[in-house]
Amino acid sequence: MKLVSNAKRVANDARKRPKARKVETLDEFSARTSAPVSKAPEKTATGRPRVAVSQIKVPEKQMSKAALRAALRVADGIIVTALILFVIWNSYVGVNGKDIIAPLTGGLLGTLAFGGAMWAMRAHEFAASETYGKHLKTVLIASLAAMGIWLSAALILRPDTFLPDALAIAGLIATAALVLAHSLYYGQVRRMYNQGQLMPTIVMLGATEGARRLIEENARTRELNILAIFDDRLSRAPHNIHGVPVVGDVNDLMTWDALPYIDRIVVALPSLAEERKAAYLKQVHLLPNRLAYIDDEFETLDHVQQRLTQIANIGLREVTGKPKSGLHTLVKRAMDISVSATLLILGAPFLGLLALAIKLTSPGPALFKQPRHGFNNRVFHVYKFRSMRNDMADSEARQQTQAGDARVTKIGRIIRKTSVDELPQLWNVLKGDMSLVGPRPHAVGMRTEGKSSMELVSDYAHRHKVKPGMTGWAQINGSRGPLHNREDVARRVKLDVDYIETSNVFFDIMIMLKTIPCLLGDSENIR
Repeated sequence: MKLVSNAKRVANDARKRPKARKVETLDEFSARTSAPVSKAPEKTATGRPRVAVSQIKVPEKQMSKAALRAALRVADGIIVTALILFVIWNSYVGVNGKDIIAPLTGGLLGTLAFGGAMWAMRAHEFAASETYGKHLKTVLIASLAAMGIWLSAALILRPDTFLPDALAIAGLIATAALVLAHSLYYGQVRRMYNQGQLMPTIVMLGATEGARRLIEENARTRELNILAIFDDRLSRAPHNIHGVPVVGDVNDLMTWDALPYIDRIVVALPSLAEERKAAYLKQVHLLPNRLAYIDDEFETLDHVQQRLTQIANIGLREVTGKPKSGLHTLVKRAMDISVSATLLILGAPFLGLLALAIKLTSPGPALFKQPRHGFNNRVFHVYKFRSMRNDMADSEARQQTQAGDARVTKIGRIIRKTSVDELPQLWNVLKGDMSLVGPRPHAVGMRTEGKSSMELVSDYAHRHKVKPGMTGWAQINGSRGPLHNREDVARRVKLDVDYIETSNVFFDIMIMLKTIPCLLGDSENIR
């Protein structure tokens, strides 16, 4: 009887125990959801056509999340420093009439404590999946830890005017201010997430197992806005992978109008497919978009027997276009806004008189608007003072300026020689289309030696990995004005790429300081 009872218990346990989850491979998934090769429009086994590339909605208004985090850190630093110094100053000096060294030291020590604690707790991370309660909990823990460190350090140092109640009050006020500020931050950040402004826009090459797992992981973290998948083997590809549509092949990607608004192209092929991966990279390498590929150390494991939760997270390795830090982006943009706004305000009378002179000396508008390529090949309109006859304007720059060009007006020769015609581009800088320093934007359709300039140099598009500038490394090194041959284009591109790889704020300042002497002393380049 005992043996029978044990056998029944084992059988019942076996029935209650959940069966091991079988993970469907991508080949099985594809076979279940895809269809044989067919003529356009491509349809899957369900009879539905594939989502067209033109149907993919791409957010055009985007913001650097790293720069936003840096800005919020700076804002918190200003708030905490001002409040702590104000409270301590009144408590120390107002009560004791002592020297300012002690309260100043105590206040700065508190600022460092709060800043360090907020950094250690990653209170400015603002992950897409983070809830409001979890975020405020992080802020409160960081603030209380800062107060503990601050009070302990002050107790150990014990300055002559040490007032522990003043430090405690200042810390509590700073904590309350941070809670209020971060409540406002959270609401604004969440709104920007919902509008797709903070999540990097991603497209993937290859409807593979790695792509599927990355999409699954992103469904949990929601850190990326994965828009679509492109694959040259559409006959074997599913209609979609967990809601992300497989829309076309690489040629469809290359001709996509919204491509300039894609932050990163991810090649999702295993290491065993080296030839196919190399072919993909060769096709998209000339694009200014950042490229990366999935780095999966477990890609050779049997995915049928492995649960996804037991496999390490998939990482990404950059191939081209390593982005700058958030602080660099923030400081560069702040410098662009402050300098361009100041020059526009101070120079308004001069700009107005110059516009009037152009208008009076030749028929046509004072300003000339021309489409040019900017960041990631995005097209924007650059503003210049008109220096050519209005009836001979060349908005596509099919004929570049030559010595003694009959199209240039008398006043146009003067303003082109001194580059004063470029001053309206301060408005482009203020709008965010351009920066003060960067590769000069070329006209859309610009031709050299009878060909499109971008066809002459393989790395041409790499100059569009950053915002274009009013001046740049190429300009202070003599590469200014029109590009009349392949060698001119190659030299300009090399100087621009060198700037992109080594740029920093101090380098930008040096370039700006050298720009005016270079322009005034330039008698060789045609402008």
